[in-house]
Amino acid sequence: MLMNTARDTLSEATNSAAARPAPAAAPAQAGRGERYGFVDLLRGFALIVMIETHVVNAYLPPAARGNRFFFWLSFVNGLVAPSFLFASGFSIILQARRRWEDWLHFSPAFAKRMRRLGFIFLVAYYIHLPHFGISRFLTERDPAFWKRALQVDVLQCIVLSLLLVNVLILIGRRPRVFFWMAAAAAAAAALATPWIWGQDFSGRLPLAIALYLNPHGVSLFPLFPWISFLLAGSCLAHLFLNAVAAKADARVMRLVMIAGGAAIAAGWLARELSLFSAWQAGFYRTSPLYVLIRLGCVLVICSGLYFLEKGRGWVPHAVRLAGQESLLVYTLHLLLIFSVLRSRTVAAVLGREAGYGACLLMSAAIILLMIALARVWHSRKQKSPRAARLALAVIVGVNAVVFLLQ
Repeated sequence: MLMNTARDTLSEATNSAAARPAPAAAPAQAGRGERYGFVDLLRGFALIVMIETHVVNAYLPPAARGNRFFFWLSFVNGLVAPSFLFASGFSIILQARRRWEDWLHFSPAFAKRMRRLGFIFLVAYYIHLPHFGISRFLTERDPAFWKRALQVDVLQCIVLSLLLVNVLILIGRRPRVFFWMAAAAAAAAALATPWIWGQDFSGRLPLAIALYLNPHGVSLFPLFPWISFLLAGSCLAHLFLNAVAAKADARVMRLVMIAGGAAIAAGWLARELSLFSAWQAGFYRTSPLYVLIRLGCVLVICSGLYFLEKGRGWVPHAVRLAGQESLLVYTLHLLLIFSVLRSRTVAAVLGREAGYGACLLMSAAIILLMIALARVWHSRKQKSPRAARLALAVIVGVNAVVFLLQ
């Protein structure tokens, strides 16, 4: 069970390679057997920039963060999570439309999907606590520790968001109904964010649940507003697959690019209107207009990658590979930066601060290392799936034993 769950998670989980669509409930079966590289590229580029983002966040000193360059760097880095979430939402609908009827029942396939999400859920919490064992959890009473232990990062957000997608599919039954439900939920989440972030749920709800609603000082990716990006990706996947079936995908993706540009312009212009003055406070954190701007940027990037793949055949293998092995790359680069490079021993040699140049070089080195590891792991899975399953089971087992013994 452990080996199969781990293997399935890393090779077929929702943030793995874009599945081949074959919409059982759609009017046509266009696209069967085809893979859409632009989805992997979107996720892969998001991961690559994510590495740079984490390096900058960890090492760039405060004195270097007050200039205009840092503002725009932060803006670009701020598109990483929306792109990652958007690609995850897109991919799950590619998978669901492949065998839509299977997603409408509590079948063995449903149980398998839940096991994958459960595994990612456990990995998401473990990433931030590699040095703690079960004894700390049994004896700790410090609220700050529990906030850190239960903080919500992007993987937890993805898992809960994908669970909602599964629920909406079960309720909606038909792809078109799902589309409107998902679109309404995405808009509602964005619009509700200013109010949700203004509440202190920690005194009214269990802390583990409260941290999914707003940051409470520690959560980086609560469901509000981040779930909006994943649901938006699912909505676009629905439209895209219908367009593929009608052989109109290029036209639809041109409209998506135009819509993305319009969303960016509308968000910036609406910011100056008195009608939206209530959203001025915390504009870059909670404003639905800023959600609209970032979503517009993601739509432009996604459609641009589509045309680069379709028109020029531009699908960089290394970037696509990072997208296909996204869980591996995500987990390893975080552990490397924050558990190894920032550890007391290594930091004594490398230091804890670095300028833009050093951050760029460090980012490049980590990116190359992650791509190399992704290539090795991907190759091992293809050539020796049994050995890959065994290796993963050993890694999971060793970490579980260490956690229980500490």
